[in-house]
Amino acid sequence: MEDVLLCECWVQISHDLISGNEMKFSQMWKQILHEFVERSGSTRTESALSSRWKLLNKELGKWRDALTKAMNDHARGENLSDEENLKYEK
Repeated sequence: MEDVLLCECWVQISHDLISGNEMKFSQMWKQILHEFVERSGSTRTESALSSRWKLLNKELGKWRDALTKAMNDHARGENLSDEENLKYEK
């Protein structure tokens, strides 16, 4: 649940239309920490959240890439059955 909350806080702070684009990196993490602590009561530090985000972001990037590939394959008319059939034909 903390990972989900961290992602929600990151999105809320980093995509803020008023200050998100102009915020310095260190200020962004201070605000993310503040929001995270407010919502969870956690005692995690800014450094701990930032480190956890780096790991999550890497894994979420893999998921995003897999979804993009699946959507591109679907747009070309391919699907999972087509891929399975190609495996057996080889």
